Amino acid sequence: MGTASAGYPFGITAHSHGKVGALPRRVDCSSSSFPLNVELSRINLYPCSGSSITSKGLVSRLGSLPNIDDFFWENVPTPILDVVENPIHLKNLSSKELKQLADEIRLELSFIMSKTQKSFKSSLSVVELTVAIHHVFHAPVDKILWDDGEQTHAHKILTGRRSLMHTMREKNGLSGFTSRFESDYDPFGAGHGCNSISAGLGMAIARDIKGKRERIVAVISNETTMAGQVYEAMSNVGYLDSNMVVILNDSRHSLHLKTEEGPKTSISALSSTLSKLQSSKSFRKLREVAKGVTKKIGRGMHELAAKVDEYARGMMGPLGATLFEELGLYYIGPVDGHNIEDLICVLREVASLDSMGPVLVHVITEENREPENSQKSEIAGRPLEDSSNSDSLPSRIHSLTYSDCFGEALVAEAMKDKDIVTVHAGKQMEPSLQLFQAKFPDKFFDMGIAEQHAVTFSAGLSCGGLKPFCIIPSTFLQRAYDQVVHDVDRQRIPVRFVITSAGLVGSDGPMQCGAFDITFMSCLPNMIVMAPSNEDELVHMVATAAQVDDRPICFRYPRGAVVQEDYSICCGIPIEIGKGKVLAEGKDVALLGYGAMVQNCLKARSLLSTLGLEVTVADARFCKPLDIKLLRQLCQNHAFLITVEEGSIGGFASHVAQFIALDGQLDGRIKWRPIVLPDNYIEHASADEQLNLAGLTGHHIAATALSLLGRNREALLLTS
Repeated sequence: MGTASAGYPFGITAHSHGKVGALPRRVDCSSSSFPLNVELSRINLYPCSGSSITSKGLVSRLGSLPNIDDFFWENVPTPILDVVENPIHLKNLSSKELKQLADEIRLELSFIMSKTQKSFKSSLSVVELTVAIHHVFHAPVDKILWDDGEQTHAHKILTGRRSLMHTMREKNGLSGFTSRFESDYDPFGAGHGCNSISAGLGMAIARDIKGKRERIVAVISNETTMAGQVYEAMSNVGYLDSNMVVILNDSRHSLHLKTEEGPKTSISALSSTLSKLQSSKSFRKLREVAKGVTKKIGRGMHELAAKVDEYARGMMGPLGATLFEELGLYYIGPVDGHNIEDLICVLREVASLDSMGPVLVHVITEENREPENSQKSEIAGRPLEDSSNSDSLPSRIHSLTYSDCFGEALVAEAMKDKDIVTVHAGKQMEPSLQLFQAKFPDKFFDMGIAEQHAVTFSAGLSCGGLKPFCIIPSTFLQRAYDQVVHDVDRQRIPVRFVITSAGLVGSDGPMQCGAFDITFMSCLPNMIVMAPSNEDELVHMVATAAQVDDRPICFRYPRGAVVQEDYSICCGIPIEIGKGKVLAEGKDVALLGYGAMVQNCLKARSLLSTLGLEVTVADARFCKPLDIKLLRQLCQNHAFLITVEEGSIGGFASHVAQFIALDGQLDGRIKWRPIVLPDNYIEHASADEQLNLAGLTGHHIAATALSLLGRNREALLLTS
């Protein structure tokens, strides 16, 4: 088949098939001096249109043009984007073409959202910023680090991954975050936020020690500014004074948590001019000369001059600008994050300074920005539900979730107990918590990603006589573990930890997977650790937690739909601490499930019953304290015991093993097998695919039972 060429504006010619050649040079980039002593031999700046599998195991060199008749066949024309295979091609584009490119990327993201029901909303705010960064800097030699993985989709499109964007968060597809295993353009993994400055500073110091000259750029967001690690890192950046660029993407026009109450940062012709002046080489040199003069006059005068300079520039900038100066970063801004010319002007000046020290560029963006120069499309205007906590939008619309049940149960308890308050921390607030917030606005505290503060704040509330429910996703609770140990458990303070998104989380993969909470919570001496097997048990555990007032307690629940389709809220009844229950009785094999895995034990029982086996299924409910009476009963009445949990090694099964070994149960006829998450990270896929990969389905549990009974052939048939 021949190639058909078509003429496009701005003198660019694109072809529907075949390799795209390099574009003619349009912009003089000499002012953004490229590092002279870096090795380029291993970097393919002009990858071919095909793809190749690298040692990283993923497709890292992808062509820009999507295949004809594939996923993209309905998309609107994107002539400039079609010839941008990697960031080097942005060097040839004029400002007008870069604007057009940004519009095309925004339309492309909107199109993918409409086709896949995956939310790329956060990335829409940083399209122009991403284009400007890759136009000015030279990735992957220069290191571009992102705090928020959800803002990196435009970055992925521009770095050779466009043709796989529709596979994001699917099995064997692209990650929803930046990944060192996915692309050389991702120098560090972006996940929970607030790590890019710390990692970037480490890279900058390593660069200085090795005598290299690559630039380090860390992009942070509003949510990032709510985490203490950011300020720890910025303070250290200021102290070490290494060359580094921090870009604050201010998509909410404020540095404050409650944006509706504070003044919004405005962008005007004056502020734009001042930002360009602040970033100019001559202005920076003038400031350095002035500092040098005051140093010669005396230390006191030097410090006074520095303070006057900081506060004077703080008066020109928005509220919070002086804070960054106090931390040691040279503040530039605010800059209009959708004005390509201003962004390039500021970033080019910043990039051209060899001894600039740390710089913070404050960029103002809007999430709902629409394309200006491209033709409007229905795609861009289609509403999209936020599907970040669900593997598929339809299931979220039509199915009740554990989170919904928890929200209703917590409200019901709070209606009866005026001391109940809620503290939430994590990346995003679950919609179900809005019910509590609406009912009790003065008793709801959202801490964003400040998980460490949230835990200690909850301890303080408890010491003040309240009953705090501290709600944190499992993977984010890891960040506050030291506070859980010292500020809560060691002092035996009754904080009620609600651990959401426990276990496997489908499309969010290992970045959000809650694999370790059973292990790290159950090893604490004073902590009560429990998990519901269904929505009714969840409601009862909310009531149980509300009644415990002498020590901390926690319970976990997974993402996804509940078991019963006709569930309706009921009044929770406190459970006796450390009390499990038998759900079904048999004589051949005992299955002891913990949490949501009890349902898979019931499925395994159904499978085994068709093979003539009688199976006992028990719901442990508690990992700590264990139901000792129940465990002894299962061991004495069965020859085979299998424990099942959706957690890592060292969790529920380890507590069971500790007890039955010390109790002498393993000295007799009982044979015990644990089923836990494998000792590796399970990549993003659907929830069912992940459970299958982990060996936690009903079929896998049944196969384990058959293997214990010596029926290996039938076991293989179940999992084949």
